Amino acid sequence: MSFKSKNTNWTEVNAAGTSSMIPAGGYVAKILSVEDVESKEYLKFTYDIAEGEHRGFFETDDRPYTHQFIRSYKSTAEAFMKQFLDCVEASNGNFNLSTWDNDPNGLVNMLVGVIIQREDYTNGSGEDRARMNVEGFASADNIRNGRFVVPEPKDTRNGGETPEPTQAATPEPTPNADGGSVYDGDIPF
Repeated sequence: MSFKSKNTNWTEVNAAGTSSMIPAGGYVAKILSVEDVESKEYLKFTYDIAEGEHRGFFETDDRPYTHQFIRSYKSTAEAFMKQFLDCVEASNGNFNLSTWDNDPNGLVNMLVGVIIQREDYTNGSGEDRARMNVEGFASADNIRNGRFVVPEPKDTRNGGETPEPTQAATPEPTPNADGGSVYDGDIPF
Protein backbone atom coordinates (compact mmCIF):
# COMPACT_ATOMS: atom_id res chain seq x y z
CA MET A 1 0.00 0.00 0.00
CA SER A 2 1.35 3.40 -0.88
CA PHE A 3 1.26 6.40 1.41
CA LYS A 4 -1.19 8.17 -0.86
CA SER A 5 -3.62 5.23 -0.89
CA LYS A 6 -3.54 4.86 2.89
CA ASN A 7 -6.20 7.59 3.20
CA THR A 8 -5.48 8.42 6.88
CA ASN A 9 -7.31 11.26 8.61
CA TRP A 10 -4.23 12.86 10.17
CA THR A 11 -6.30 15.17 12.35
CA GLU A 12 -7.33 12.11 14.40
CA VAL A 13 -3.83 10.66 14.90
CA ASN A 14 -1.88 11.48 18.09
CA ALA A 15 1.60 12.70 17.26
CA ALA A 16 4.58 10.82 18.68
CA GLY A 17 6.05 12.43 21.74
CA THR A 18 2.74 13.70 23.02
CA SER A 19 1.83 12.27 26.39
CA SER A 20 -1.14 11.88 28.54
CA MET A 21 0.32 13.40 31.69
CA ILE A 22 -2.14 14.84 34.14
CA PRO A 23 -1.70 18.61 34.46
CA ALA A 24 -0.09 20.02 37.59
CA GLY A 25 -2.75 20.95 40.12
CA GLY A 26 -4.84 19.76 43.03
CA TYR A 27 -7.04 16.68 42.76
CA VAL A 28 -9.31 14.63 44.98
CA ALA A 29 -7.78 11.17 44.78
CA LYS A 30 -8.98 7.73 45.84
CA ILE A 31 -6.44 5.33 47.35
CA LEU A 32 -6.62 2.10 45.34
CA SER A 33 -3.96 0.04 47.13
CA VAL A 34 -1.32 0.29 49.84
CA GLU A 35 1.87 -1.76 50.07
CA ASP A 36 3.89 -1.80 53.29
CA VAL A 37 7.58 -1.86 52.36
CA GLU A 38 8.79 -2.88 55.82
CA SER A 39 12.49 -3.12 54.88
CA LYS A 40 12.50 0.62 54.07
CA GLU A 41 9.75 1.66 56.48
CA TYR A 42 7.35 3.28 54.05
CA LEU A 43 3.91 2.76 52.58
CA LYS A 44 3.54 2.80 48.79
CA PHE A 45 0.15 4.08 47.66
CA THR A 46 -1.47 3.65 44.27
CA TYR A 47 -4.24 6.16 43.55
CA ASP A 48 -6.57 7.47 40.87
CA ILE A 49 -8.39 10.74 40.47
CA ALA A 50 -11.83 10.43 42.08
CA GLU A 51 -13.59 13.64 41.07
CA GLY A 52 -13.68 16.35 38.44
CA GLU A 53 -12.82 16.44 34.76
CA HIS A 54 -9.84 14.08 35.25
CA ARG A 55 -11.82 11.46 37.17
CA GLY A 56 -10.48 7.97 36.40
CA PHE A 57 -7.44 9.47 34.64
CA PHE A 58 -5.23 6.46 35.41
CA GLU A 59 -7.85 3.70 34.88
CA THR A 60 -6.27 2.45 31.66
CA ASP A 61 -2.67 3.29 32.58
CA ASP A 62 -0.69 0.06 32.89
CA ARG A 63 2.25 1.94 34.47
CA PRO A 64 1.41 2.13 38.19
CA TYR A 65 4.51 4.21 38.93
CA THR A 66 2.81 7.15 37.19
CA HIS A 67 0.19 7.29 39.94
CA GLN A 68 1.95 6.23 43.10
CA PHE A 69 3.44 8.03 46.06
CA ILE A 70 5.18 6.93 49.23
CA ARG A 71 4.88 7.98 52.84
CA SER A 72 7.66 7.04 55.21
CA TYR A 73 6.84 5.90 58.72
CA LYS A 74 10.40 6.14 60.05
CA SER A 75 10.59 7.99 63.35
CA THR A 76 12.26 10.94 61.57
CA ALA A 77 9.26 11.25 59.20
CA GLU A 78 6.37 10.77 61.63
CA ALA A 79 5.27 14.42 61.36
CA PHE A 80 4.90 14.06 57.58
CA MET A 81 2.93 10.82 57.95
CA LYS A 82 0.71 12.51 60.54
CA GLN A 83 0.02 15.43 58.16
CA PHE A 84 -0.98 12.94 55.44
CA LEU A 85 -3.21 10.96 57.84
CA ASP A 86 -4.86 14.19 59.02
CA CYS A 87 -5.73 14.95 55.38
CA VAL A 88 -7.19 11.44 54.97
CA GLU A 89 -9.23 11.85 58.15
CA ALA A 90 -10.52 15.29 57.09
CA SER A 91 -11.52 13.85 53.71
CA ASN A 92 -13.46 10.82 54.97
CA GLY A 93 -16.26 10.80 57.52
CA ASN A 94 -15.78 7.06 58.08
CA PHE A 95 -12.06 7.27 59.00
CA ASN A 96 -11.07 8.20 62.53
CA LEU A 97 -7.37 8.38 63.32
CA SER A 98 -7.94 7.81 67.06
CA THR A 99 -9.61 4.44 66.40
CA TRP A 100 -7.58 3.34 63.37
CA ASP A 101 -5.58 0.16 64.07
CA ASN A 102 -2.58 1.15 61.87
CA ASP A 103 -3.55 -1.45 59.26
CA PRO A 104 -2.52 0.13 55.93
CA ASN A 105 -5.39 -1.71 54.21
CA GLY A 106 -7.76 0.49 56.22
CA LEU A 107 -6.65 3.37 53.94
CA VAL A 108 -7.81 1.64 50.73
CA ASN A 109 -10.81 3.39 49.13
CA MET A 110 -10.21 6.52 51.21
CA LEU A 111 -10.12 9.97 49.60
CA VAL A 112 -7.28 12.45 50.02
CA GLY A 113 -6.34 15.65 48.26
CA VAL A 114 -3.13 15.39 46.24
CA ILE A 115 -1.14 18.31 44.88
CA ILE A 116 0.77 17.37 41.74
CA GLN A 117 3.91 19.12 40.51
CA ARG A 118 5.70 18.80 37.16
CA GLU A 119 9.36 17.77 37.27
CA ASP A 120 11.70 18.05 34.29
CA TYR A 121 14.65 15.67 34.70
CA THR A 122 17.42 13.91 32.80
CA ASN A 123 17.15 10.12 32.77
CA GLY A 124 20.03 7.66 33.03
CA SER A 125 20.47 7.71 29.23
CA GLY A 126 20.94 11.49 29.22
CA GLU A 127 17.50 12.22 27.73
CA ASP A 128 15.42 15.09 29.09
CA ARG A 129 12.01 13.90 30.31
CA ALA A 130 9.08 15.10 32.38
CA ARG A 131 7.02 13.45 35.09
CA MET A 132 4.29 14.47 37.47
CA ASN A 133 4.88 13.90 41.19
CA VAL A 134 2.63 14.14 44.22
CA GLU A 135 4.24 17.07 46.01
CA GLY A 136 1.77 17.55 48.84
CA PHE A 137 -1.55 16.68 50.41
CA ALA A 138 -4.66 18.53 51.48
CA SER A 139 -8.16 17.66 52.57
CA ALA A 140 -10.57 16.84 49.77
CA ASP A 141 -12.61 19.95 50.69
CA ASN A 142 -9.56 22.20 50.39
CA ILE A 143 -8.95 20.81 46.90
CA ARG A 144 -12.61 21.21 45.91
CA ASN A 145 -12.59 24.82 47.15
CA GLY A 146 -9.26 25.74 45.54
CA ARG A 147 -7.46 26.21 48.86
CA PHE A 148 -4.05 24.94 47.78
CA VAL A 149 -1.02 26.23 45.91
CA VAL A 150 0.31 24.50 42.80
CA PRO A 151 4.10 24.43 43.11
CA GLU A 152 6.23 25.84 40.31
CA PRO A 153 7.69 23.18 38.00
CA LYS A 154 10.85 21.58 39.36
CA ASP A 155 13.85 21.41 36.99
CA THR A 156 16.44 18.77 37.88
CA ARG A 157 17.76 18.29 34.36
CA ASN A 158 21.48 18.44 33.74
CA GLY A 159 21.95 22.16 33.28
CA GLY A 160 18.57 22.92 34.88
CA GLU A 161 17.90 25.45 37.62
CA THR A 162 18.08 22.90 40.43
CA PRO A 163 21.16 20.78 39.63
CA GLU A 164 22.37 17.82 41.64
CA PRO A 165 24.26 18.92 44.75
CA THR A 166 28.03 19.04 44.44
CA GLN A 167 30.76 19.15 47.05
CA ALA A 168 32.15 22.69 47.09
CA ALA A 169 35.09 24.10 48.97
CA THR A 170 34.09 25.72 52.26
CA PRO A 171 35.06 29.42 52.33
CA GLU A 172 37.16 30.68 55.20
CA PRO A 173 35.38 32.81 57.85
CA THR A 174 35.77 36.56 57.36
CA PRO A 175 36.98 38.61 60.36
CA ASN A 176 34.53 41.29 61.52
CA ALA A 177 35.10 44.60 63.33
CA ASP A 178 35.06 43.21 66.89
CA GLY A 179 37.71 40.58 66.20
CA GLY A 180 35.27 37.68 65.80
CA SER A 181 34.66 35.96 62.51
CA VAL A 182 31.62 35.63 60.31
CA TYR A 183 30.93 32.77 57.94
CA ASP A 184 29.81 34.48 54.76
CA GLY A 185 29.53 31.42 52.50
CA ASP A 186 26.26 29.88 51.33
CA ILE A 187 24.40 28.03 54.03
CA PRO A 188 23.89 24.47 52.74
CA PHE A 189 20.21 24.20 53.70
